[in-house]
Amino acid sequence: MVCLENVLSHAHVDAFVKVLADATLFESGERTAGRAARPRKRNLQAVSDRPEVQRILATVRKALGRHAVFQRFAVPARLGRMLVSRFDPEMTYGSHFDDAFIDGLRTDLSFTLFLSAPESYSGGELELQSPMGSQALKLPAGCALVYPSDQLHAVRPVEDGVRLAVVGWIQSRVRSAPQRQLLFDLAQATDRVRDADGSLDDAVTELKRVRNNLLRLWSD
Repeated sequence: MVCLENVLSHAHVDAFVKVLADATLFESGERTAGRAARPRKRNLQAVSDRPEVQRILATVRKALGRHAVFQRFAVPARLGRMLVSRFDPEMTYGSHFDDAFIDGLRTDLSFTLFLSAPESYSGGELELQSPMGSQALKLPAGCALVYPSDQLHAVRPVEDGVRLAVVGWIQSRVRSAPQRQLLFDLAQATDRVRDADGSLDDAVTELKRVRNNLLRLWSD
């Protein structure tokens, strides 16, 4: 997984939170849960065809398209459906995994973009589970977490305040998670070499050539 900093500006976050204070924008979150996850999902989600919601999601889509770390880590082929989720006190989403296909899109990666400031609500952590244990995460507003869609995850019960977030799914050009990680590591290493000494241009060029050849070899 990877944390994405500053996907949205403070101004965008503040404007979106103000819009989403309108309770009439929301309906039961059970409508978009898969059959297995539906009994575990107790939250609200914004009605997707409302113009206010569409503007928010369009801004998020553009922001992810411009975010260099997201592009390098996800290597996105398609960015699928996005939802605005809301958790009021006592709302939660139990342990679940995302469906393999959503609206015909293969879900390689999922993301949660936090809109609520972490100090504005208690509880509500995004919990990611693995054989090595679980991690409970709550990022600053405007930041996002990208993680494998097949990983068990949950939203812990909100105890106080309101938790707002945008969630969505990505189909990558590189299906294999280990291959995506190697490509990401190579891109990060290239940046470190480039920033360390401007005289290393030939090394940077060679690292970029290797990454592009691997991307060409591994892409669907």
